[in-house]
Amino acid sequence: MSEDKNINTPIKHVVSGEFLSTSGVVKNLPFLLFVTLLMILYISYGYYVDGTVHQYSKEEKKAEELYSELQSLMEVFDQESLQSKIADEVKVFGLYESKYPPKVVGREKVNE
Repeated sequence: MSEDKNINTPIKHVVSGEFLSTSGVVKNLPFLLFVTLLMILYISYGYYVDGTVHQYSKEEKKAEELYSELQSLMEVFDQESLQSKIADEVKVFGLYESKYPPKVVGREKVNE
């Protein structure tokens, strides 16, 4: 029975909180508080990094969607800006494509 009492004594010492009142713990209390502060900062930094990575991922997906939309709009623009397509659309205004190439109008340079 005395062996059971010795085994339970350190456990009872920790569970009851008596170990906090010893001189070793009280002497090192500033260091323990500093370590606790570092642990809290480390945990909060982990949450901050997690949020930043999540936001970066969301913005990256949005950028991919915008790039895809840009590519499809550029393809539509290329199709709409074809010479034959524009020629058909301006016929409504009475404009037509010239069959003859333009002539250069100008005067000859005179050598002095």
